[in-house]
Amino acid sequence: MININKSIPLYFIFLLLSPVFSYFTLSTFNISSQYYNGVLISVIGFFFIFSSKKKIMVPSYAWILLAYFFYTLIWSFITGEASERGYRIISKNQLLHSFFAIIVINNYNFSDLFIKKAIRLMKLTLIVAAIVSLIQVFNFSFMDANPIWSRGTGGDTLIGDIYQDRRSSIFGFIDPNELGLSFLPLLSVLIGVLLYQRKRYYLFFLLLGGISALLSNTRYVMVGFIIITFQIIIVQRKKLLGSIKFLLIAFFSAFIFFQILAYIGYDTNKWAENRLFSERSFEETTRYKAIGNFLLFFPQKPLFGFGQMTYEIKQASIAVGSSQIHVGYLAHLVYFGIFGSLLFFSFLFTLGKRLYLNSKSTGFWGSFLGFMVFVWANATLVTFHIFFYGILIALVVDKMYTNKNQLNLK
Repeated sequence: MININKSIPLYFIFLLLSPVFSYFTLSTFNISSQYYNGVLISVIGFFFIFSSKKKIMVPSYAWILLAYFFYTLIWSFITGEASERGYRIISKNQLLHSFFAIIVINNYNFSDLFIKKAIRLMKLTLIVAAIVSLIQVFNFSFMDANPIWSRGTGGDTLIGDIYQDRRSSIFGFIDPNELGLSFLPLLSVLIGVLLYQRKRYYLFFLLLGGISALLSNTRYVMVGFIIITFQIIIVQRKKLLGSIKFLLIAFFSAFIFFQILAYIGYDTNKWAENRLFSERSFEETTRYKAIGNFLLFFPQKPLFGFGQMTYEIKQASIAVGSSQIHVGYLAHLVYFGIFGSLLFFSFLFTLGKRLYLNSKSTGFWGSFLGFMVFVWANATLVTFHIFFYGILIALVVDKMYTNKNQLNLK
């Protein structure tokens, strides 16, 4: 008989090794480890709930998430997606996986030994990620998962331009957005832990994280990196000298890094022109043009939405240079209407509020700001689930610090 309680910490250690496992599963079976991680946590969560001798605590945001899952599931039957995908509508449902993950995390007490092992793996992950990002600048194909993800759309998404090609470091084999939605939360958690422990070498890992974020050529990732650095100012807000010192070190490190890039032949002016400001004006971006498509389709079915991206929505998006309404919140209102969006937005707000209040009481801000990256990301991309391993680890570490704080208050 499998001991569910013993399997939980092993699962989350396994989760931290996702880049390694997914490299093999996606390359060999064309299936990301995210699928196996999801099925496994759902099975663990199911047995954990029904075998627990203690009362299972279900936070309010988990109930909202469950309601949202059923709402989208009903839509899948209406649109025919359920019949088309069959059992995969459940087995690959990241909303359901997220629900079980939240239940397990909120009802299991992680040991200090687990956290120490997790922190070591995070450090190793960041070091390897920075090295791979640097290699990918001059070797496009090194650990590049783009050809695999684009098989169904007609080929490689790389164009051979070091200033425009997206680089996902070691995370691309898990999910195309894993660099932003797992790597950044992991970095945020690690920086938060080191700040909490008053370890000054947090700047080293912040620099490594900045390398991967900057070289990703993905703008929401760069902004997300800035978001997670706010915790340094928050923690040192009562120490003016400390904040000034951080800003000076950050400026000096950025200056040195850009000088090194220039020395090895990387033209930062071309990078800014071809990537950062490639559209020349905000009105030319697909995010701005998404507003027009939102205003076209949302009034047609404002209450419950279309249930999916229809052919008409896709064609209208292609006409403005995108494959979808390229703003997550607007896309959600179109697909699932006001009713469905109230569920999704309420889930994000309630979970974010819980993490914020926990941060205020514990002084650990890594998990909250890591989650804020996801909230920010949906202003520029479309993803409606939090089943990214970096976010799950952020919830685990938040739970640990909250538990410790409660024990100290007793």
